[in-house]
Amino acid sequence: MFYKYSAAAWLACTIFFIMWAIGTFILNIEVIKGAIIVYVSVAFFVLLKAETLKREQVEPVKLTIFLVLASMAIIFIFVYPNMISETIIGNGIEIFYLDPILGIPFVGACALPLIYYLYCTLLINKKAPVALKKYSRVYFTGMFLTVCALLLWFSWQPSKVIGLPSFLGGVGGFMMVYAYSHEPKLIFVLPFTAIRLTVLETAGGIPLFTHTWNQQDKLADEDLFSGVLQGVSMILQESLQSGDVQEIRVVEAIILAQRSPDYPVACILVATRPTRSLRDGLKLFADRFCCDFHDCFATPFNVTQFSGAEDLVTACFPHVPVYG
Repeated sequence: MFYKYSAAAWLACTIFFIMWAIGTFILNIEVIKGAIIVYVSVAFFVLLKAETLKREQVEPVKLTIFLVLASMAIIFIFVYPNMISETIIGNGIEIFYLDPILGIPFVGACALPLIYYLYCTLLINKKAPVALKKYSRVYFTGMFLTVCALLLWFSWQPSKVIGLPSFLGGVGGFMMVYAYSHEPKLIFVLPFTAIRLTVLETAGGIPLFTHTWNQQDKLADEDLFSGVLQGVSMILQESLQSGDVQEIRVVEAIILAQRSPDYPVACILVATRPTRSLRDGLKLFADRFCCDFHDCFATPFNVTQFSGAEDLVTACFPHVPVYG
């Protein structure tokens, strides 16, 4: 969803700049008002982008605050003709001026998503593994410049900063696109931390394959982990008679299980938080693992024959950051 919201935000931003340029060139205040309304939609998509950096769903409180401010801003544009007016700055250039009082809802609606986005990029920079630090810093710096551009654009001294907001915003936007296009894993740093992937032979609880993303945390021995998981699964199946275990939740982690209907194999993923991308990746990995290694299930004790599954991990979980 991040890329969809990004595309929508950049498209709306392009429309805004085109309308603003046309309105400034022909000095038509109605076109400028239309551009302002379009920019509200830019802020809306930026808020959705920021939310996808931390979670899968938009938090209702922030969305409600934004919608109230955005609605007030649009209403004020039509109700108060002097919200946006023409003014002449010191060097004789005629520009459009946003009333500092009537423009508060508009400024709030635009500032809230960008400041929240800046906060999210700061968290990404703090949490990013060493391999991603270079790009996380570029990402944060780009967002910081973008917020500075917005603050300058909303400043009440246009004669001192004319042209500078567009320059800072352009540089900041380029830095952000550069960062996450070269390292897409950046946008998956906050939603979850994938810890371990284990493939179990369900008949005997033998761990066939294990991949660990997070080497920083102290993890239990894979044989102990596999045995406990197999035991808990069997107890729940026998006591509840409600089918296979699909999830086990604890305070700071979740265990996702994907069992094969055709082979005695279960793929177990441990992460701090479940997301759709992790579930889809786990299902894809389980399907491909059974397809590629089903001939090896007759001799499960020879675990070296499953070492090629590392390539499947790379293919099925390309978005997962590695902490080592």
